[in-house]
This record gives sequence, C-alpha cells and structure tokens, in this order.
Amino acid sequence: MRNSQRLTMTTALALTMTLGLVACGESEPDTETPGDAPSASAPAETGAEDTTTDDAAGDTSADDASGATDDAADATGGTTGDLTATGLAAIDTAEAETGGTAYEIDDLDDDGTWEVDVRVDDHSVEVKVSADGAEVLQTEQDDLDDDDRAALEAATITLQDAIELAVSEVGGVLDDAELEGEGNGNPHHWEVSVDTDERDDIEVLISVTGEVLGTDG
Repeated sequence: MRNSQRLTMTTALALTMTLGLVACGESEPDTETPGDAPSASAPAETGAEDTTTDDAAGDTSADDASGATDDAADATGGTTGDLTATGLAAIDTAEAETGGTAYEIDDLDDDGTWEVDVRVDDHSVEVKVSADGAEVLQTEQDDLDDDDRAALEAATITLQDAIELAVSEVGGVLDDAELEGEGNGNPHHWEVSVDTDERDDIEVLISVTGEVLGTDG
C-alpha cells in the first residue's frame, strides 16, 4: 500500500514539473535580433529625387549662360545695340588707324558700316568702319576744304565730346554728326543728329567750345 502511494506521488510530481516546463516554453519572448530583418522605417531610395534636382540645376545654369550671352551681345552695340557707343567706338578706331582728328561721322549705311572723316595733316581721309565700331574696312584720301580746316582749328572739344553733349541734352542715340563752318548767322559749330523714341533726326547744335546752342526739336 505504501509502495503504491509513493508511486502515485512520484507520478504526480513528474507530471507537475512537465506542465511547468511547457508553460515556461510557451511564454518565452521572441529573441530575434532587430538586424535580422529590414527596418520598416528605413528611408526610401532618393536616386530619382537627386536626378530631378540635378536636372533642375542644369536647366538653371543653362538659362543663366544664355542670359549672359545675350547681355554680352547687347554690350557689343552694332545695329541692335547702343548706336551712340558703337559710333564713338568707330570714331576712335578711325583716328587710331590714321593718326588724325575726326570731324564727321555718317550713320550706318545700308551695307552696315560707319563712315568717319578724319583730318590727317592737310588732307582728309574717309574711313569705313564695321558696324560694331571695331574694324577698319576701307580708307580713301580726300581733300580738306577751307571751312572744315578753319573749324577744326577753332574747336576746343572733339567730335566725341559734341556727340556726348548732344545725347545728354535730348536723350536717344546718335544718328550722325559733323563740324559745320560759319553760315546762317552761326559761327563754327558741331551739328549732331539724334534719334529718340518720339522722333528721329533731332538736330542739336554744339559750339566748338562745348556750349549747347539749341535744337530744332
């Protein structure tokens, strides 16, 4: 009888221990390391966004370069730029070519050139200059008449000075300019023709000493 009771108690104890181990195994937490699987919060690939940003930057750079090119083209003058600036440049070019003193400039011809008359010693040289005022295309010697000679000797300002004074007086841009002799009640003077937005060929009279004598507009 005692042996039977001991066997029964041993069996019950073993069963109790087995159930306890099973319960512990079921409640054991998951010990899988975080590194074993990709994180759900990892950022998405940004290659497409980087490419778009780079493309936009490239487009902006191209636009800036185009604008700079346009600005540079305008600065050169010519038929689409500042005719006053290119006319003055043409006068400087003609004087540098001949070593003389300019006293007349004609507006751009149909062939796109300036014609500058320059006194060299006791004669005149007609110099054809490119539209941008930078290049001598042709020179031709001519006579210097007495009126032009006398006016040049009386002048204390240059053709360039007279042009700048005239444009400052009425605005606009240079059309043509020349040194005039005495006549019609006027002493020697510069006559500068200026084109404005409102009107073309405004004549501005400048004395050979630099005074604005008047305009016809």
